[in-house]
Amino acid sequence: MHEKVTQTVRQTSLSIVQNDIQAVRRKNITKTGCRVIEGGKIGVAGGLGQVNCEELFARAQKGLAYGVDYDVALTENLTHSTRLDSMRISDSELCSRISLILKEIKSRHADFAVSNKVNLSHVSISLENDRQLQLEHVDSYINLSLLLKKQGSTGIMDTFFGLVDRELEEEKVINAVSEVISAYNNLQPMPAASTPLIINQQTLTRLFQRDLNARMVGNKASLFQQQIGQKVFSDNFSLVIARDPVETFGPAFDMEGTITPESLRWLVKDGVIIRPYSDKKTAARYGFENTGCADGSYDSVPSLGGANIEIPHAGKSLAELLNGQPGLMVQIASGGDFTPDGHYASPVQVAFLTDGHKLLGRVPEFTIKGSIFDFFGHDFIGVSSDKIFVTGNDRMLVTRMATAKL
Repeated sequence: MHEKVTQTVRQTSLSIVQNDIQAVRRKNITKTGCRVIEGGKIGVAGGLGQVNCEELFARAQKGLAYGVDYDVALTENLTHSTRLDSMRISDSELCSRISLILKEIKSRHADFAVSNKVNLSHVSISLENDRQLQLEHVDSYINLSLLLKKQGSTGIMDTFFGLVDRELEEEKVINAVSEVISAYNNLQPMPAASTPLIINQQTLTRLFQRDLNARMVGNKASLFQQQIGQKVFSDNFSLVIARDPVETFGPAFDMEGTITPESLRWLVKDGVIIRPYSDKKTAARYGFENTGCADGSYDSVPSLGGANIEIPHAGKSLAELLNGQPGLMVQIASGGDFTPDGHYASPVQVAFLTDGHKLLGRVPEFTIKGSIFDFFGHDFIGVSSDKIFVTGNDRMLVTRMATAKL
């Protein structure tokens, strides 16, 4: 069988220094990978730019001699296309609109400098084979990564604003950056230890990336080894594989052409650990279900990568989850990690008080710690149904953890 992967990225990148655009860089790269799969083996070859696919398939055919095992059921008779490329901004318009944003931020907050990057990307990926597989994903989005440094500060940055979106709403961006800076300048005392903690999901779910990996479970090295099929977490805690391109800014399919069915997206449901995440080869080796988590570059053999996982929200806004209490919203927590038994600890360099509607002020640096079985167990409150623009338009995780002022 012959299979072809094509990836194209067109990107305009603005380099920002001290509130001004200092450089504009452009790239337009196409990568093509060709696979030949025969007799349970696979050969792969790839090239950049304009390529001759017949030559690449010939090289891949020769690559079968290396004997790389790939005895899996191949995806066939499947067509899927996602097009989210309605964002149309020329390079000159992008520079003009970003310059206006920077100018207004400087006008409002002369004591803060804005630096780093703004990227406008147009991406496409397709996967096809000679067994009627035709998959395509096309997307356009803007990525703002703005480092905010206070005048006289000795650090690289003091706070930041980041956003990935399919539209550029200048007024919302200006107001969000202004809200972050104003809150940063308003130092507040540390609240009570029982104050709910608001944090980005990926900070606390990354242990599942390691220990719900099918290879880890199959080799009996997972923290959750004896708990598959058991209730371990809160009744309202679930964990799913995120594959909606609107939300993930990525394709609905993996690098083997699998589109994860709804029934197999659930890794944890209502507190019960259901399954590990897997690709075809790992699932076949250990007897698990293929959840469509194959990864790899355009010119490599597909293999099990990290899953794009999320905690589903339960229909309550951030303000409703806080239920009239203030919350501690973590913005920068660098240096934390999990222990092998599931305990997490980290210093928190920047955090804000919030009522669920706006940032109220910054609190002093502190530490957080807790067990994954607690902050996703009896201390778990939920995930906001509303996306919080000042945090990058993300749905935020709300839980409780032990805190201590540094």
